[in-house]
Amino acid sequence: MKRRTKTAAAALAIGSLALAGCASGESAESADGLVWSMWIGSTEDQTAWQSVGEAGAAAAGVGVTLQGAPFADYWTKLSTQLGTSAAPCIVSMQSLRINQFNTGLLPLDDLIAGSDIDLAEFDEGALDAMRVDGQQYAIPYDTGPMVLYYNKDAFAAAGVADPEPGWTADEFDAATAKLKDAGQVGMATTVEDLFLESSVLAYNGGRVLDESGEFTFDDPAFGQGVEWIASAVQDGRATVANGPDNTADDNAFMNGSAASVVGGPWLLLDFNAKSDFEIGVATLPAGPNGGGTFSAGSGFGISSECSDPEAALAAIAGMTSEETLTSLAEQGRAFPARTASQQVWYDNAGIEGLQEAMDAALVTATPLPGSAKGDQFNQLLVQYGPQMVNGDKPADEILPEIATQLGS
Repeated sequence: MKRRTKTAAAALAIGSLALAGCASGESAESADGLVWSMWIGSTEDQTAWQSVGEAGAAAAGVGVTLQGAPFADYWTKLSTQLGTSAAPCIVSMQSLRINQFNTGLLPLDDLIAGSDIDLAEFDEGALDAMRVDGQQYAIPYDTGPMVLYYNKDAFAAAGVADPEPGWTADEFDAATAKLKDAGQVGMATTVEDLFLESSVLAYNGGRVLDESGEFTFDDPAFGQGVEWIASAVQDGRATVANGPDNTADDNAFMNGSAASVVGGPWLLLDFNAKSDFEIGVATLPAGPNGGGTFSAGSGFGISSECSDPEAALAAIAGMTSEETLTSLAEQGRAFPARTASQQVWYDNAGIEGLQEAMDAALVTATPLPGSAKGDQFNQLLVQYGPQMVNGDKPADEILPEIATQLGS
């Protein structure tokens, strides 16, 4: 799953918080206290995580040193660090990847039971996304269902009405046809896991991962859902992001060359900052057997190498407090995992119809299961997926090829 960021943040020290490089030789503790590893990208990210780190340091009474890395580099470095003395104490974790890394993390249930953290104050779906085999491995800070962002100005210019929550795939097809007639690409698509799988689930309920995280390449509905997306690409109503650039679909939306894009709530800050048109939010187009959506989120765990897990949990409590998550919500940075902070996110977004669309999506949302082979699967999708949506090969040929290479 992508957190569309561009470049690593520069090193910066503020009080007990310091942004540092993700050097492989650093230990879980530093001279300043606890080491926290996080993906860092835009200047908006940098500002937000500075405040979060400061809240953690204040709550724990120790310094927090933040190791920043771009999103793709983060996972590569983390895979070499966990289980070694170089592991950070506090580990930022993503729901899609948690069962790839949980062997290097501490289960938190006993620690939480002895703390002041009340899990009842968090969204249950967000908590569930941070569990493996029923054990809590991270405290979530954000969550959210996949939705469709759209360019209200482009829709209006083409004579397309704003989508209502629960709009159908037929209505989407008609809307993108009108946009095409007006000289506007209707949608920028991607073959990345969460985004592609959510679109197919909404269309016809097809899944390539079952609820336990096992691959189900033999589900014909998934291939049929991909073919529906391919039909929009092949007749010019949509375009597909090709190659390793996982920001191509977002960029196409923000620069106005595509009128809609599938995304999560974490994209709202970037979209608002970089687009010069009015943004709308809708549920994903639903087919006769679909209508659901996947959700995902991120949180903070503790590495098994951390020598002071109690202090790390105290810092995480501060980093996920209502005050901290409300601040992130005010910035539009994250749809908070704490339910008490969620209304602030809606109020500060300033987008008409946002809460109605999100509420409708949340009703049908289920966390996308992680898989131990999740990264490999996504790499194969990026490599071979464009062929099945641009007309080179049908999905029923590409998916078995991916399954073979994945060993499934």
